[in-house]
Amino acid sequence: MTRYAIINVPAYGHVNPTLALAQELVARGAQVDYYVTEEFRASIESTGATFHPYHMPEFGPPAEMPAPQGGPPQMMLIQMLHANTLALPEIIEQLQAERPDCLIYDFMSLSGLLAARILDVPAVKLRPSYVPNSSIGALMARGPFVQGRPPMGAPGQAPTTPPAGAPPMAQGPFSQIKGPEMTAFQQELDRLCARYDIEPVSPQDLWFHHEELNISFIPKEFQPGGENFDKRFVFVGPSIFPRQDAPTFELRKRAEEPVLYISLGTVMNNQPDFFKLCFEAFAHEPWHVVMAHGKRIDLQKLGAVPANFQVAPYLPQLEVLAQSRAFITHGGMNSTMEGLYYGVPLIVVPQQPEQSITAQRVSDIGLGMALKTDELNATILREAVKRVSQDATIRKNVADMQQTIRNSGGAHQAADAIASFSGQPSK
Repeated sequence: MTRYAIINVPAYGHVNPTLALAQELVARGAQVDYYVTEEFRASIESTGATFHPYHMPEFGPPAEMPAPQGGPPQMMLIQMLHANTLALPEIIEQLQAERPDCLIYDFMSLSGLLAARILDVPAVKLRPSYVPNSSIGALMARGPFVQGRPPMGAPGQAPTTPPAGAPPMAQGPFSQIKGPEMTAFQQELDRLCARYDIEPVSPQDLWFHHEELNISFIPKEFQPGGENFDKRFVFVGPSIFPRQDAPTFELRKRAEEPVLYISLGTVMNNQPDFFKLCFEAFAHEPWHVVMAHGKRIDLQKLGAVPANFQVAPYLPQLEVLAQSRAFITHGGMNSTMEGLYYGVPLIVVPQQPEQSITAQRVSDIGLGMALKTDELNATILREAVKRVSQDATIRKNVADMQQTIRNSGGAHQAADAIASFSGQPSK
């Protein structure tokens, strides 16, 4: 029996794309050990994988967020990196006892990158979003959609060093972390590498290092410059898997009302002004609006909920999208792919730099509209929803991308690639 270890970071946007893959590997007779924090236990165990919790300090965005400025705060990235290193000894102790045949890790998991080198076993890198390349750098050069921040870019097809004169974010997300905090963390990381007798690692390696097999959960047609990647890179499209923690939901609308879904995801969603703006924009429009406002918003501070709105902190997104005609989204890749999987045109209001790239990509391919965060008002939101829901070209483009996504292979193709890489027969 082949034994796989999956190491991930505690973030829904990174865990959710892997669930169907874990289930597929288990269904093929493999032993799958999945390492992440306790909050994901139910989701992991539902796949048939063996859940291994690791412990790490909590990290996240500030409790109070200003109007959308784009990008996680620098300290949040440092916290994430530091938390990863604290979890490493616990993970390594279990891995050394289990001796997996192949290690699979998310590209943001510093523990996964280090564990692959410490154990010296074949490793597969997972990316829930883009693989950095020069085409993303070209998108970045066109300017941001997120106020005050350039989008996240990358240098070239074999991204090992940034090009001369590249904008800072072209050097990867960690290039923006400067000062004594980052210096102290790099020293901590150097000591950790010395402890395990491996070559020094920098946070930049998370962004630029590639394994012999790299799997991206988007279709090649959505990846800028996707046609230029070599056989190390497999674009499988989204792996749709029912959420185990999704609440029950009943859509309460009149039969003739189209559904508009609004969500800013699970991280940068503490945006009360944005949700108030949605109330203003659609309170008297012929839409039934379903809105997920996140768990950090005090709903009472948003004012009276309009009669045509259903709101909740968290909603079963797949179920809602299956019934929606338009989707206002932050442009997180899970949400983007899930919206397109169900054939829903998008209005992207990005909250982070990578989401600015997605906003531009959605606009360029004609899958919806991208809105700048510092130019939003009720009229702009209303007109954007009207356009994407009525424009025949946008709707055809979305239908074509929906077919592309559903034909991309998903978890089955990812499992085939991993099985071949690890010397196992594909199914």
